[in-house]
Amino acid sequence: MTPRLPRAAATTAPATLPPPLPGLDSAWSRLVTVPASAGPTAGTARPERTWHLLDTAGQLDELGLEPVGTLLCVHGNPTWSYLWRSVLARSLEVAAAGGPVWRVVAVDQLGMGFSERTGEDHRLADRVADLGALTDELGLTGPVVTLGHDWGGVVSLGWAVDHPDLVVAVTTCNTAVHQPDDAPIPAPLRLALRPHLLGRATVVTPAFIETTLAIAHPRLDRATADAYRAPYRGAARRGAVGGFVADIPVDAQHPSAAELDRIAAGVAALDVPALLLWGPRDPVFLERYLDDLAARLPQADVHRFEGAGHLLPDDADVAGTVFDWLGDRLPDGGAGLPAADVDADAGEPVAVGPGRPPPCRSGSPAPCRSGPPALGPPRGAAGQRRRRPGRDGRPPAGPARSAGGCSPDGSRRSPRDSSTSVSVPATACRSS
Repeated sequence: MTPRLPRAAATTAPATLPPPLPGLDSAWSRLVTVPASAGPTAGTARPERTWHLLDTAGQLDELGLEPVGTLLCVHGNPTWSYLWRSVLARSLEVAAAGGPVWRVVAVDQLGMGFSERTGEDHRLADRVADLGALTDELGLTGPVVTLGHDWGGVVSLGWAVDHPDLVVAVTTCNTAVHQPDDAPIPAPLRLALRPHLLGRATVVTPAFIETTLAIAHPRLDRATADAYRAPYRGAARRGAVGGFVADIPVDAQHPSAAELDRIAAGVAALDVPALLLWGPRDPVFLERYLDDLAARLPQADVHRFEGAGHLLPDDADVAGTVFDWLGDRLPDGGAGLPAADVDADAGEPVAVGPGRPPPCRSGSPAPCRSGPPALGPPRGAAGQRRRRPGRDGRPPAGPARSAGGCSPDGSRRSPRDSSTSVSVPATACRSS
């Protein structure tokens, strides 16, 4: 365990099922043991580990419903799979109403929630690989849509980069994949990372957890806040909370910096629909991180929940927005994604067809797709499409779009909640 953390962080404990909690259906909870593996090289052996996760597969089977795909949800620090309870509930509501049937799997990362306390460090690369081992054990096949929050967004995107044969779309809530060299990490993290504070703020006391819960907008009710606290009562249960903070790559010399760079480059090469959900009142994940993600994923829809903050799935209707978006973009789970056609004006291949609107031009009816074409050469023999990089090796940056298409005045209302403002750049529907 990281030397800067107290001995309590090295405590081990088995995975358990959570107690009854508000909004959490006990039928969703299950424990999954991933067997030990030798690893491809010496020193990379992975011991047996047991995870707690939430899974709607059992209820869908009871209803006789066949999923069109799986939504793989990954929480960040210091939350757990409880963060996604509304997503699981909403998925079953949509399925029962005759809409697309999505299985939802929401994991507790190792050392977090009610998963096993391993007493070991889990670097970013470990967490991505561990998630891959879990989905292998689950026998997860495509199509898969990832949904990640906070550092779970990074882990989920790392999984997507490593599973291009399974992933058909990526969605994130307030996350980041790149720390600019010319900007310091956000102040709350700088404070938590101070050597004399790291262990006390994250492990010895619940200060880091309490601070996270306190920045919800609106304030969490007592029962919900207590549910988030439930797996982290006592220093021996909070070792991975401190480990997550210690694993933030603050500079290029950090042990996880190379893996973060790998994921960031891989994200820029993803050629699947993307949805970036954002709460602007976040003191940690600042606007510059959203701008970076939008530049790496120029095909992404961006949905801003004005007034919401870091705990976005609790602050706003993330669940409804995600399933509305999936219904628009992947009504059949992503089967038969459209081939590349040629933009007659620009001579560039662009994706058209269901779930991918045509490019915006002067006088174009909404919805339309703003920004430069996201695709490079047409499909090759293997059926793969790759985006043409810019001169610096990164994808061409384009203005972000709001979920649901372009808006003539540069902003629009959420399709589900007329009180939720969704902002897009003023150039969103101008001629490309």
